Amino acid sequence: MKKILQAIDAGGWGGAEKVVVMISNGLAGMGYDVEVWVRKGSLLVEHLSSEVKVRVVPFFNDYEPITPWLFARALKTHDIVNVHLGRAAKLSGYIMPFLSAEFKKRLFCHMHSYHKPKHYKGHKQIICVSKAVEDYVKKTMPWVERTWVVYNGIDIKDAKNVTPLFSKDDLVLRIGLLATFKAQKGHSDLLKAFAKICDCFSVELMLGGDGPLLQEMKNLAGSLGISEKVKFIGHIPPDEVFNFWRSLDVACVPSNVEGFPLSLLEAMACGLPIVGYEEPGIKEAIGDMGILLPVGDIDGLSKTLKKVIEDEMLRVKLSDMSLKRSKQFTKENMIKQIIKVYEDALNNKV
Repeated sequence: MKKILQAIDAGGWGGAEKVVVMISNGLAGMGYDVEVWVRKGSLLVEHLSSEVKVRVVPFFNDYEPITPWLFARALKTHDIVNVHLGRAAKLSGYIMPFLSAEFKKRLFCHMHSYHKPKHYKGHKQIICVSKAVEDYVKKTMPWVERTWVVYNGIDIKDAKNVTPLFSKDDLVLRIGLLATFKAQKGHSDLLKAFAKICDCFSVELMLGGDGPLLQEMKNLAGSLGISEKVKFIGHIPPDEVFNFWRSLDVACVPSNVEGFPLSLLEAMACGLPIVGYEEPGIKEAIGDMGILLPVGDIDGLSKTLKKVIEDEMLRVKLSDMSLKRSKQFTKENMIKQIIKVYEDALNNKV
């Protein structure tokens, strides 16, 4: 196994894009011949090492006949073709009926969350970022023949010795979240929970990221009367993510849907106590090393945040637990697992 292709149709910079970059750079650094296919203007290109080849492919049009056959050609020139996210999966799936068994075992889909089954029609091999996602695949995609779980990883070293993005204030305790402003991330629940307790303590809520619901959440903060205690930071550059987390005292992750959140791993690597919802992907990432509430339990979320704010020893305990847990999900482990998946498939190992 020498030549590996990673293909992703995404223009932004989220968890899936980070994973593609880490896998590609890691494999290239180990001597593999790595190529990455992206759409025009993709932000992940600037984070790829010089050892990785980049090709811009017209993923943006479902009816572009050239793209599916580019995948067919790639299977002849590469030992592995690993596609990420729905559009790349859908386009590569068009060629599945025409592939021999030899070529089919070279093609993998990487499921980063609970994507629509219709985009994965025909695909036989799927790499899942969590057991929760794997369970979803087995329930909704009966045509899939093989699945593997490869947990997302992060570069633990990047979390050490970083300067906080905002100077720490010993008199103010900061709760925060770094996530795209969309419904599944639970910003509205966090704002409502925070509103119940923020007048009782010297606290701030710091929200990093942008997205379609940003203005709506600013309006909600205003209607709740907490605008002065909520800081909307905006987009956090990739090289400042750990600096952002280092500015906080507590991380709150009230998502209602997650595959296996990288941002949560990053927060744990910075030693932050974790409070959030007991969504399967979050639960799998945290284990018993944080405090989780049923999804949608705003009152419980508020009471738990209050408890963590009041109890310094609890925060210290949760911080130690986060650091310990984060060491299980390293970039190195992820790359080692992905190589084993590729080799097992090529060698027909079950």
